[in-house]
Amino acid sequence: MMHLKLIWILAAVNVPLSLQLQSVQDLANGISNNFLEWLASIFLPINTTTARPVTNNSKPTTPSTTTTKRTTTAIAINLDPTERECSVCLCGLINTLRIVGGQETRRHQYPWVAVVLLNSRFYCSGSLINDLYVLTAAHCVKGVPVELIEVRLLEHSRSQKDAFVVRRFASHVKTHEFYSPVSFDNDIALIRLDRPVPVDGTLRPICMPVPGYSFEGELGIVTGWGVQAEGGLASDTLREVSVVIITQAECRNSSYSESEITDNMICAGDLAEGGKDACTGDSGSPLHVPFEEEPGQYQLAGIVSWGDGCARPNTPGVYTRVNRYLRWIGANIHGACLCTPYPEEDL
Repeated sequence: MMHLKLIWILAAVNVPLSLQLQSVQDLANGISNNFLEWLASIFLPINTTTARPVTNNSKPTTPSTTTTKRTTTAIAINLDPTERECSVCLCGLINTLRIVGGQETRRHQYPWVAVVLLNSRFYCSGSLINDLYVLTAAHCVKGVPVELIEVRLLEHSRSQKDAFVVRRFASHVKTHEFYSPVSFDNDIALIRLDRPVPVDGTLRPICMPVPGYSFEGELGIVTGWGVQAEGGLASDTLREVSVVIITQAECRNSSYSESEITDNMICAGDLAEGGKDACTGDSGSPLHVPFEEEPGQYQLAGIVSWGDGCARPNTPGVYTRVNRYLRWIGANIHGACLCTPYPEEDL
């Protein structure tokens, strides 16, 4: 039995580090190559979230944890620090109960799910983790000019206008330093929004995961706007699918080789029959799991990363294992106001 309060204190981190912004001239010189690199990484794969890796030559990252204070230091676009006062907020709470056996989510059901757009066109998803940052896959944003990235929150249908939709533009993107576009190891990135979003009403961030927990045998929920079958079209509305998280040994004994599945990855799916999986267009989407003591409150177990096809037998979906990166996340969310999974008075 997990004890929610203790594990959250262990998971919360905020290790200040100075960020570096690329000069305008450097960006101008590198925009062409970076943009082409990004187009290749996003659009060339045709049967999966991202292409199956050929080899694995990246080193695993093992995080540690510290304690986070409620009052933080915010940074403007020029990275000059200013003081912020943070109000109390709760993370991971859904807005409605899930439809039993259904596929389309209720409107604003998972309020942390973000649409990530390039030049106003949908291409990836992400998860709001506090009032200033969205967590996504590195392969979604690596090499993408930051001025082209837009984030939308509380969007259910991509074709219908919704007064609740919150729009922000990216002011900075941080991809993991050891991300490998070959093996997809360390496939994780942070998008810093140009200004904070309100997180005290319908819009809420997802909770960070329990550190060190394997999630083996847990039923996870993947949400996204990706295609519903290989070769299909992206969904207009946010959809969900339930998948069972399997062990590392099971994943390494599937159609994937042992070297392809690093300790920084987590796998989910029905090995015997397939049938349920993330697919093309779901990159960066969350794999969330409810807390054991709070079934209506979710933590971010994984980020949709790659896979061989979609929903094939013996071929699970592969996700970035978020609790391997708690220290990295904490070190790169400067200026954010953090939400906890329990009321502050219960500390």
